[in-house]
Amino acid sequence: MNKIYLLLMLFALALASCDQDNIGTIYEPDGPYVSFATSVVPDNVLSADNNFSVNCVLVRSDLKGSATANIELEMNADIDGVFALENNSVTFEDGKGTAYVKIVPLVSPDQLDPTKAYVFNLTITSDNASELFNTATYKAGFKFDYVGTANFNSEFFEDIWDVEVYKLVVGSKTLYKLKELYDVGIDVTVIVENNIITIEEQVGWYSNTYESDVHVLGSGTMSGKVLTMTIEHLIPDLGSYGEYNEVLTLP
Repeated sequence: MNKIYLLLMLFALALASCDQDNIGTIYEPDGPYVSFATSVVPDNVLSADNNFSVNCVLVRSDLKGSATANIELEMNADIDGVFALENNSVTFEDGKGTAYVKIVPLVSPDQLDPTKAYVFNLTITSDNASELFNTATYKAGFKFDYVGTANFNSEFFEDIWDVEVYKLVVGSKTLYKLKELYDVGIDVTVIVENNIITIEEQVGWYSNTYESDVHVLGSGTMSGKVLTMTIEHLIPDLGSYGEYNEVLTLP
């Protein structure tokens, strides 16, 4: 038996079943319905291989004949004018249990922000939408490849330590993601273009003294495997710690 068909049948039976211990009916659809295959999909890679688009999976309970579902993409500040649905409606072919919603970029790849994880909130708006599984959240971003362990010399913290580095090349830009550079759970991204370094303002570490996130930003140059940077540490609306020389030596 086709694996997808079997999964769909089990999915439909689970939704329409009644509990034997008098809990009552869980879900009794009035007719054939359409739903998202899963409610949250955390990892989608934006790449040239998929034309920087995202495919979202829909499933249905009845495979007979064709069926159409209408989809709505909720706009947010990151995706408005940047991404959109290729089509607001999706058609299931006769006998097919799956169909795909496609989210496509409205801008050229070099205008996508490789430092962001884009979030797409989708809703099935047609009358055949499942009552329980009619929304889904997809996340998509660029994939950084592991480089190795670098050496970091910090004037600000007056210390030297190792840091894991991940790399992404987008056009003429090379991005280095420095894992937990200053603090646990907080990565810092450095952008290099023509050996010129840019560190856009971002959270760098947490200050227990001020109970606040400390942002970092800066600039510098890259020579061979050495990134020499001037980094400012500041708390927005409160003040700056000043600028410090920080040196990263790649493996």
